[in-house]
Amino acid sequence: MELTWGLMIVIYLFTAGLSAGAMVTSNFAFLYGGQEFERVSRFGAYISPFPISLGLGVLLLDLGSPFNFYRLFLTLQVRSPMSYGSWAILFFTFLSVIYLYLWLPENYQVLGLRNPQTWKKRLAKFMPVLSVGVASYTGVLLNAAVRPLWTAPLLPVLFLVSALSTGVASVILIAALSPWQRARHRELHLLTKADAILIILECLIILTMIVMGRTNSLSVSSAFGDLLFGPFAWIFWLLIVGLGLIIPLALELMELKDKIPVKWALPVTISSSFLVLFGGFFVRFIITYAGQWSGWFN
Repeated sequence: MELTWGLMIVIYLFTAGLSAGAMVTSNFAFLYGGQEFERVSRFGAYISPFPISLGLGVLLLDLGSPFNFYRLFLTLQVRSPMSYGSWAILFFTFLSVIYLYLWLPENYQVLGLRNPQTWKKRLAKFMPVLSVGVASYTGVLLNAAVRPLWTAPLLPVLFLVSALSTGVASVILIAALSPWQRARHRELHLLTKADAILIILECLIILTMIVMGRTNSLSVSSAFGDLLFGPFAWIFWLLIVGLGLIIPLALELMELKDKIPVKWALPVTISSSFLVLFGGFFVRFIITYAGQWSGWFN
């Protein structure tokens, strides 16, 4: 079966969600964490523009005529999820760069904006709304493509929760690896707790999608059967459920209960965060590929 959407689309879906999740992490840390969580806010702001910029570059390469991408922005199609999504991603990318700039040290802020803290707070209040749209719109877009696997009503919610989880994990990873202004134990503890909750929620969403799918029409049930027992089963059970959800959740719960020896704390933090990112990528991979594999029965 010919696959219209390949690896480059998967990379785009993953990086857009990762950027949105990192942005929300930064916004909430800034608005509700105050000075104590400034490093978390800064790391999230520094991460956010880059994955989505990479994803957009990959997406342009995937287009047959990459220099015609501007046509998406000549109009706003009211009934088109792709049109809304394209505009949302354009605004998000532009505003995330501005938000990063506002978090730079003062000697790097060459534009001399008045009251940068006020602008930072305004963006921090607005960006979560835009981030939710960016993280979930691809699920809405797949819903509109009307493939059996993609008709799952919880698909946009899965993409949103997965995006938030990968965003938090990216901040944990950078905070753990950075020797400069490394996050404190309390900051990492709260981030780890948030990610553990998101992983549990993601597991529940996937389980609900499977139950709803298997009790649906023959076409939808068969599509989920391919996911669980067919050619994509090893990716689902090993790379997503095992390595991407269960193992990092177990490691994070052990960290929260202080069951990890001090000498292993940093490697475990890095490993669990990396596995969350790994799993988030393969969630998009399997949804994209298995969705195109499935078809409607006559």
